[in-house]
Amino acid sequence: MPDNTIIPSKDYIDQLDKNSVGRWKNIITARRDAIEAQLFLFEKLRKFPSEDVDIVVFGSLARQEWTTGSDVDWTLLIDGQANIDHRSNAREIGLTLDELEFKGKRLNPPGGEGIFGNMAFSHEIVHHIGGQDDTNRNMTQRILLLLEATSLRGLEAGGDGPCERTVRQILYRYLKGDSNFHPQANEESRIPRFLLNDIVRFWRTMCVDFAYKDWEQAGRKWALRNIKLRTSRKLLFVAGMLTVFSCFKNESLNHDVAPEGYILKLQEHLLNYVHSTPLNIIVWTLQNMGRDEDCLKILDIYEKFLATMNDESLRQHLEELNQETVYQDEIFLACREISHQLQIVLQNICFKEESPLREFTCEYGVF
Repeated sequence: MPDNTIIPSKDYIDQLDKNSVGRWKNIITARRDAIEAQLFLFEKLRKFPSEDVDIVVFGSLARQEWTTGSDVDWTLLIDGQANIDHRSNAREIGLTLDELEFKGKRLNPPGGEGIFGNMAFSHEIVHHIGGQDDTNRNMTQRILLLLEATSLRGLEAGGDGPCERTVRQILYRYLKGDSNFHPQANEESRIPRFLLNDIVRFWRTMCVDFAYKDWEQAGRKWALRNIKLRTSRKLLFVAGMLTVFSCFKNESLNHDVAPEGYILKLQEHLLNYVHSTPLNIIVWTLQNMGRDEDCLKILDIYEKFLATMNDESLRQHLEELNQETVYQDEIFLACREISHQLQIVLQNICFKEESPLREFTCEYGVF
């Protein structure tokens, strides 16, 4: 297993694109626009974050895959004492965003499921993992804080703000509650399985919720949600799996230290992945495995996907497709073919080609 202890802060995709003479224009543009949009929102909302409160954005904005029609999925994350002003602040943030335009276009509000666009509390996110109190909303916010979240406060203040503190506690909770880190556990098995199981649960929940939304919304936006599930949502899950894979037989993570010391070291290791983006994690991992060809294939496939998402007419066409005739639609079928190409590459690197990733996936990713 290559040394996966640290992911440098540089953008691997940007470097590859420069060497390939603008091969992934839509990916690079989406990254640039996302960073600009984050800074724009920070300036408009900078009066709200504090030592105890943070505005955290999710979705394509946080993944740095901002395209036309992207929603602004946000949460007012509270890591401190209860305050009656929190509710009014959350309401004011929503009203402010409703009035904003970015590059001449009104910002799209969060979806209507209630997961975003309101308050979230660190205590519930950290302590309610599993059980009846771990609602769909709570679990989704917790996993997304690890896989695709950006703190607006952190754009300026950085350091130990509410979002960063909460993320650290989430990771510590997963590691401290994992029987793999018992003092007598086999060192070969010391990967964060508690965390991996919750990432897998999140992926399966997204798949189940896709069917739920189809039922509840009578097929509205079925085609667009289907394509997203097969591409961006799937790669989000893959990035989460690769985050755990980075601990697999990683000699640079010294298992000889005391259990508590190892947990803290592993927490810092995982934070490097939390601070990156899903696509960057995938590119970096495949390059370190010597799978450059597969890396380029995934970027080429994702470039096609983002090109479709960034075409307003194509996106609207997918939103308005009738589910009864969708499989006769050329645009939908072309998008579906993109997702099939992605599936083939992922199957090859995870199951068919002999590699540490195949070993990890077969040993931990299925049963």
